Amino acid sequence: MLLLTLAACSPFGSGPDRDEQAIAVVESAVSAAVPEANGVFVTMAFSGPANRTMRVRLYIDPVDDAALADAVDRAAREAWATSPIAVISISLEAVAGERPEIPPRGVGQVISLRSVAEQLGIDERRVVSGRLALPETTLVRLYGPAGVDAE
Repeated sequence: MLLLTLAACSPFGSGPDRDEQAIAVVESAVSAAVPEANGVFVTMAFSGPANRTMRVRLYIDPVDDAALADAVDRAAREAWATSPIAVISISLEAVAGERPEIPPRGVGQVISLRSVAEQLGIDERRVVSGRLALPETTLVRLYGPAGVDAE
């Protein structure tokens, strides 16, 4: 927790270094919030200079729908609350198994999060190819202001 507090208070650099630092903060926070996961992998995607989408992948053993919904909910909440840089959306995916030492940027086989969306009251159109895409408006509705905006 101290690491997260220090990281959130310390000034971030710019460009790729800033994103790498933010990714490390979020990966650590989500790992702590979802201890049943076998690993977490976070990346950033850009659709413009300030339009960042955070991608959060949970490596998790197959679980029932309620447990998966709870894990994904905690992961989304923690990623949104702890990101030290602004994001316009968070994309979540779940993959069965262990996190490899060097995770691939993309994976084909994901656990469908359609039932997760239903249990969390999220429009099923937010599930694309089994992944849950949460825009800023949905994140604010579910979890309140982003961590970078809450202060």
